[in-house]
Amino acid sequence: MNLRIAILATPGMLLLLAGCAAGLEQRQFATRVIPAAEPDAVVAAADSILRREFGRVRREDGGRLLVSEPVEFSTSSESGTTRDLYAGRSRMRRVATLSAAPRGAGTVARLRIDVEREDTSRREPLRPDEFRLTDSPAATPVERDAATAPRQNTVWTFVKRDLRLERALLDELQDQFAPEPPEAQRAATQPGE
Repeated sequence: MNLRIAILATPGMLLLLAGCAAGLEQRQFATRVIPAAEPDAVVAAADSILRREFGRVRREDGGRLLVSEPVEFSTSSESGTTRDLYAGRSRMRRVATLSAAPRGAGTVARLRIDVEREDTSRREPLRPDEFRLTDSPAATPVERDAATAPRQNTVWTFVKRDLRLERALLDELQDQFAPEPPEAQRAATQPGE
């Protein structure tokens, strides 16, 4: 009887686990609270930091969400595939997403940097039927994806988050809003000798 219950419950548990795990990678961000800072000022400072690291950055969601353009690189050790075992090259990219929201008297900054692998060549191409059964508009080349650009057809697979770079950029952002140490304030107000 226990075996029968386990067999019947297994598909439900697997679906539950798969559903929970699928959304986790979208929700996890490195977070930093920046006291006594306005969200717009934090976004402006983060914009310059992300532009330095990633080049182009676009603002979304009313200006408080920054999304970088992907920055591509090549690696022989971080792809998460068997190519790493024999130092084969993999095409990768990083994409940064930063949001800022008010929290108390300060701002909370959330940053996520995704590392993705280009998997277009690993994906098995699906061939459309070579014949048409009808003359319906659904059988046109556009409907069969013949009119897409290579950029649209490129497959990118999430590999990991770049936690080290997330911490470094958030530290830099927080340092821009940190008050000066008392020694530096005294030295600035004392007349020179």
